[in-house]
Amino acid sequence: MVFRSLARPLLASWFVYSGIQTIMDPQSRAQRSAPVVEPIMSDLGLTDVSAVDLVKVHGSVSLAAASVFAVSRSPRLSATVLTGLAAITAAVGRPFWREDDPQVRANERDHFLKNLALLGAVMFAATVGHTPRHKARKKNKKDKAKAKAAERTRSS
Repeated sequence: MVFRSLARPLLASWFVYSGIQTIMDPQSRAQRSAPVVEPIMSDLGLTDVSAVDLVKVHGSVSLAAASVFAVSRSPRLSATVLTGLAAITAAVGRPFWREDDPQVRANERDHFLKNLALLGAVMFAATVGHTPRHKARKKNKKDKAKAKAAERTRSS
């Protein structure tokens, strides 16, 4: 329980930081992702949506979901949202395979692998079991429903 209460804010911290950085400077991230995003947007007929707009939305949603995750409000839902965002970041944010310079390619590959590690971490967080308190609440609710049903049966 203590580890979980520490782990969530620690994991969320990267997403909060990244979301803030993205909101403050969307151009650099949009420039990196544009070669991948713009053809997809064009194929979908969404030519009026820019890569900068998508990056801003991604950063805002990352910040919001990570904040919710950090304070352990709806941790599974917020971790699921972060999973989707991390998958997008991994696929679009660091296209190392497009780099020609070996040093730049290695640096981008490192960032790509970091993004994959974060993706795995939030996937794990999204599937982690319920806390003992949650299980106790569920059990109490189930027991009350059984008692109520049994009383209805006796009074009939």
